[in-house]
Amino acid sequence: DAQESRGLGDVYKRQFMSLAKFTARSLLSAIFITGGLDEIKKADQLSEAVDGLLSKLPKSSCSQIPDVDSTLLVKVNGATMLAAGSLLALGIKPRLAATVLAAQLVPVTAAGHAFWEKEGAEKQGDQIQFCKNLGLIGSLLTVALDGAK
Repeated sequence: DAQESRGLGDVYKRQFMSLAKFTARSLLSAIFITGGLDEIKKADQLSEAVDGLLSKLPKSSCSQIPDVDSTLLVKVNGATMLAAGSLLALGIKPRLAATVLAAQLVPVTAAGHAFWEKEGAEKQGDQIQFCKNLGLIGSLLTVALDGAK
């Protein structure tokens, strides 16, 4: 009887952990799903930021980058966020989805929240967003490394 009830406890524990992981993945993915949709919708407006970033790169680097429309780059980035965020929420290849999102978030964070180039309130706002993104990257890496030896 004791062994049977312990087995039942293990089943409940596994079900609870499964539900907890689903909830955590869904909460983490929400910002990527909504952000991806927003980027796709506002690609024309956001492409100016990409153009600004590309203009800051050294000429030698620019020669290595194919001439691609910045609006298309924003849409591809948004679609990547939407797809990987959805996969993460649904638990379909969550480690791969988290890895893709973390890799995508590194350059976006460095380019989009360069607080070291700002002053005053703008600097503080970008610093907050930069640190928030670092937290997201850390959370994504936790998912990506889940179960890794």
